[in-house]
Amino acid sequence: MPTIVADLGNSRLKWGRIGPDGSLLDVASLPLDDQDGWLALWNGWNLDSATAWWISSVNPPLAERLHNFLGERGVHQVHWMRSAADVPLHHELEQASTAGADRALAVLGALDLREACQSCLVVLCGTAITVERINVEGVWQGGAITLGLGMTARALHVLTAQLPLVHPGPEPPAWGRSTRPALEAGVYWGVVGAIRELLGKQATGFDSEPRILWTGGDAPRLAPAVAGAKAEIVPDLVLRGLARLAARPLPPEV
Repeated sequence: MPTIVADLGNSRLKWGRIGPDGSLLDVASLPLDDQDGWLALWNGWNLDSATAWWISSVNPPLAERLHNFLGERGVHQVHWMRSAADVPLHHELEQASTAGADRALAVLGALDLREACQSCLVVLCGTAITVERINVEGVWQGGAITLGLGMTARALHVLTAQLPLVHPGPEPPAWGRSTRPALEAGVYWGVVGAIRELLGKQATGFDSEPRILWTGGDAPRLAPAVAGAKAEIVPDLVLRGLARLAARPLPPEV
C-alpha cells in the first residue's frame, strides 16, 4: 500500500512519498489554496483511494480542505497529528495538547539522527521559529517560539503607517542608509540574534555541547549566519518524523 506524509503549515503544504523501507523518496511543496495543484500531484504520483496518509497540521482551515479533498477521492486510511499530544514520544511538556504537532514531529525526526546519550537542539525555521531541547535520555524538555523572518517583516509593515514590506536576502548588511535596507538589516539580524541567544541559553546544563539540527524553509538562510559552515541542515525533518510514525501499525482514523 502506498504511503503519503503531509505537513500542513501556515505558509506551505508539503507532501512526501514513503518508500517500502520507510525512507522519504520524494517531497513536493504545494500551494495552500490551489486544489488543482493538489490534483495534478495526485495524478502525477498515481495515488488512489488505497493510499495511506499521515498528516501533521497546525492550520485547521487547511486541514479541513485536505480532509474534504481526500474524502472526495475515497481515501479512508488517514492518520491526523493535530497537536504534540498525538505524537508518541517522551516529553516534559505541561500540556502537550496545546503544543504544535510540527514541533513534536521535528523532535521525533531528530531522535532518529542523534547518537546514544547525545543532547540535541532542534531549530525549526518556518513562519514561526522554534528551538527545541532534547536531553541525553532522548526526552523532549520543551522549547521556545519566536517570530520568523516573514512574520517579523509583515508585523513591522502591518502595524506601522509607513514602513514597507521587505524580504531580506541571506546576510544583508547590518545597517542601511535608507528605510528599506535598515528594515532588512533589523529583520534578518534580529531573527539571527534571537536564535543565537536561545541556542546559547538552551545549551546550558549539559555535560557536553549538544548537537544542533536545523530544518524548515528558512534554515538555509539562517543557519549559516548563526553556525557558519558547520551548520547541520536536515530538510523536511517534520516529514521524517511522520515517516517514522508511518512504520508503526495503527488502526485507521478518518
